[in-house]
Amino acid sequence: MLHFKEMVDDNAWDSLVQTLPNYSFLNSSARYRYEESIGRKVFRYAIYRGEEFAGIINCFVGKSKLFGNFLECKHSPMLKEGREEEWGEVLAFCKEIAKENSCFMLRFAPLYEVNKTLESFYNRNSFKLAPIHNVDALISQQIDLTKGMEDLRRNMNKTKRNLLNRLLKNTEDVVVRIFNDSSQFDLFKELHEQTVKLKGYTDKPTSLLLSELGEQVKNNMCYMVVGYYKNKPIGVWQCTVYGEHMYLYQAATDTEFRDKNINISYLLYWECLKLGKELGCKVFDLFGGVVPEGYKGRKHPWMGVGAFKESLGGKKVTYMHSRDYVLSKVKYYIYYVYSWLRTTLKGYTIKW
Repeated sequence: MLHFKEMVDDNAWDSLVQTLPNYSFLNSSARYRYEESIGRKVFRYAIYRGEEFAGIINCFVGKSKLFGNFLECKHSPMLKEGREEEWGEVLAFCKEIAKENSCFMLRFAPLYEVNKTLESFYNRNSFKLAPIHNVDALISQQIDLTKGMEDLRRNMNKTKRNLLNRLLKNTEDVVVRIFNDSSQFDLFKELHEQTVKLKGYTDKPTSLLLSELGEQVKNNMCYMVVGYYKNKPIGVWQCTVYGEHMYLYQAATDTEFRDKNINISYLLYWECLKLGKELGCKVFDLFGGVVPEGYKGRKHPWMGVGAFKESLGGKKVTYMHSRDYVLSKVKYYIYYVYSWLRTTLKGYTIKW
């Protein structure tokens, strides 16, 4: 039998999380404290098999205006070596949390590329494929930072590599500076809002995003990699470091420079690679925005950004599809139809 220990100490939690075979900053204490600060009901438990640490659950109660409460586990639950019976115990534990909070469903989205035991458990227990696209970087482009810099340069698309080489030679006009504090938040806000307006996508309010990044700064996780052209800041990549992983969480550029052939993004990428290696990270995760396999040449809202990320090299990593466990059949059926329509009408696919 498993037992579940609620975790209070942030350092103890992060230390346990980072012993898992896979994890992300969505499992971090910084993310937990941010969710808590905006009034969400959040939970985190270490799972033990006797005295042995076996895995984690971190989840929160989400609220839908149309359908009510749901319990969502982002990049969770994770078991080191879970038998089907143990996954059953995890489900039973999560069901109790969901029922206590009047949830109509609960959602699992652990970071496994393949897990036959979990897949069998899902099927035996009537989990549904979530009617959503690959949010939260469940398909992502990842760069192996254990490789040498020249190998990483060679792995780039030839055209992008040439653009990078041109920028590296232009040391008089172009420079990159790195900040590990909140001093660039105003700049980030300005460029982020420009980018959102230009691209026309929906994002969380910048004030909430900065609140989350503020928690990352407290935990020494937030790096602002800023590119300048003739001393004017024209682009920023915000990287989040957690354990041996670095993530490109946010990116924004000055829209005035998009038509001036100043491709600062390639230099920002190069400096991020160097930063990740200096910090001892093993993976640079470009964190989502990548289209599923089989969508090459087809319309998809992320086609442009996905092609850009893939052109930088590395490999595409696809994690198991999010799964829903239904607690209210009627409400979930209506939600499923609504979510499927909403996702597909925007041009995304729920198949990945």
